[in-house]
Amino acid sequence: MNLNQTPWGYELRTPYITAFFGNASATYADIQKAYPQFRTVRLKQIHSDAVVESPDNSQDYQVIADSHFSTTKDLALCVITADCVPVLFYHHTTGLIAGAHAGWRGVANRIIPKTVQTLVAKGAVASELDVIIGPHIQKNSFEVGNDVRDQILTSLGPLSAQERAAYFSSLENSKSLVDLNLIVRQQLEQEGLSMERLFDLHIDTVTNNEFHSYRRDKEKSGRQVSFICRTS
Repeated sequence: MNLNQTPWGYELRTPYITAFFGNASATYADIQKAYPQFRTVRLKQIHSDAVVESPDNSQDYQVIADSHFSTTKDLALCVITADCVPVLFYHHTTGLIAGAHAGWRGVANRIIPKTVQTLVAKGAVASELDVIIGPHIQKNSFEVGNDVRDQILTSLGPLSAQERAAYFSSLENSKSLVDLNLIVRQQLEQEGLSMERLFDLHIDTVTNNEFHSYRRDKEKSGRQVSFICRTS
């Protein structure tokens, strides 16, 4: 999978889909102007585990959920993030696409496995899904209390102490650096996805100033827009 860097972010075009991960300079209006051939649809994201269908853009920013799917051509399913994990899905045979927003609460609530399960229920085969993980907070920037760490790790099911240790590094004062990226990848693998079909940008939004970061900038932070769109 070859992503091309553009002034607005990273773009992937195939004969079947366009996927895009916006940077800090790209507003929602900019993206609409850059892709006038697409209709766009956003969710009201609340860190839930809700997965919904977006058949068109008539309910843009009206539906409360954190993941949506569609088979509609030229409909860009948007995901809005600032440190959270944007995950885009495509299944060639069915034409299904999906976009999921996963902060640590979403990861703990298993929004990503539930997205996969929804796509499978709609006819996709998990091992045939193409998945792209966009820019998000990486392990060395994600310091949390051990209570949060444990909530996130619970999403992987029963783990031995040795298995748990692979996903975090302990700090002082009951805190840890947690590897959300590795946890998301493990969730996907548990659902039967092929890691050969996974593409991961490995960009840390906190340390890379080309991207918005709530952890870095707090209330001053903006949001970046990602999307996936079926084109044929």
